[in-house]
Amino acid sequence: MYTGTMHTGTMISDLMATVERVGQRVYQQHAAEQQELHAIFSMQIPVTDGDQVFMGAA
Repeated sequence: MYTGTMHTGTMISDLMATVERVGQRVYQQHAAEQQELHAIFSMQIPVTDGDQVFMGAA
C-alpha cells in the first residue's frame, strides 16, 4: 500500500519548466563559447573566403 505524498501536476510542470530553462542556458553558453573560440581562432590564423582550413595534429 502506497502511503507517500502524491506529486501534483504543478510540481511536475515546474520541474519541466526548470529543465527547459537549464537546457536553454546550456545552449546559450555553448553558442557563446563557440563564438569566442571562433574569434580567438580568427585572430591566430588569417583566413580568407577561398582558403581551406585544416585542423588537427600532424
